[in-house]
Amino acid sequence: MRQRKTLILTGSLGALFVLARLAPSQQPPTPAAQPGGRGGGFGRGGQPFDYADNEGWISLFDGQTLNGWDGDPRFWSVKDGAIYVEPTCEKPTGTIYIVWQGGEPGDFMLKFESKGTGQVNGGIQYRSYMTADSNVVLKYPGRGGGGTLANANAGRGNAGAGRGGAPGGGGRGPGRGPQCANPGTPPSMAERAKWDMAGPQFDFDAGNNFSAMYYEQLGRGIAALPGTVVLAEPGSRRVLATIADKETRDSWFKRDDYNQFLLVAKGNTHSTYMNGHLISVFIDNDPTYFRPSGKIGIEVESTGAYYTRNLWLKRM
Repeated sequence: MRQRKTLILTGSLGALFVLARLAPSQQPPTPAAQPGGRGGGFGRGGQPFDYADNEGWISLFDGQTLNGWDGDPRFWSVKDGAIYVEPTCEKPTGTIYIVWQGGEPGDFMLKFESKGTGQVNGGIQYRSYMTADSNVVLKYPGRGGGGTLANANAGRGNAGAGRGGAPGGGGRGPGRGPQCANPGTPPSMAERAKWDMAGPQFDFDAGNNFSAMYYEQLGRGIAALPGTVVLAEPGSRRVLATIADKETRDSWFKRDDYNQFLLVAKGNTHSTYMNGHLISVFIDNDPTYFRPSGKIGIEVESTGAYYTRNLWLKRM
């Protein structure tokens, strides 16, 4: 058993170093090696990743309609070429999702652009499941103790209370959001049930406190903070390395503007990138929670506008 775990970890770390090369380089391309050289015609270390090259990728969003997506039409729409949602104090959403209907990818790369305002918190769900599907939920422990659909839903708490964000939110940001004269009531659990998701999330927030970290809805919560490489095994999570501190990550983040994100989910290794920089790596060797494939969706909570556009998927 110990030998097997060592092999899994070694393979995951090997994948990490390979995937790290996907980030766009700030250096000029290395000239291709001459025939017979070590470069094999691709140059040493490969060519920089071209974020704008969509050959071999499939588009998940046409930029004009929500065709191929399913979410509560009271909140989700298209604005300025992006999937748009804006929870407010007067019209809170609680934690809600819009779900891509095109399948359940396993190993893939996903690139997209997001921006947010106010205290908005959201993210991209992937390898996730619908909590309305009791056959799936029973296989995974919920935050409230797990093993049953009731416990999984109970793990969310009061949809109107949030997790430290504005009324009706659920944001992971500090403090409460702006108050208003006529605070609204978010959708009830029954109203949200059709679109409720659980599983891994590529996180995003307008303040860049959590952007590109590994978060797990109705599971382990914050499992790999931004700027860290984390190994998860049954009963433990350990930080293997530090990538960048908050000040450095903030220098990479474009506040109030679109940021380019890349997710690489390959086997047990999840790698996230922001504007060409590696942000976090989560190596999931915990079979209790690990999911090899699942649905993709967009999540939002707290208050502020949230835009997501240019979603492209490439299976691996």
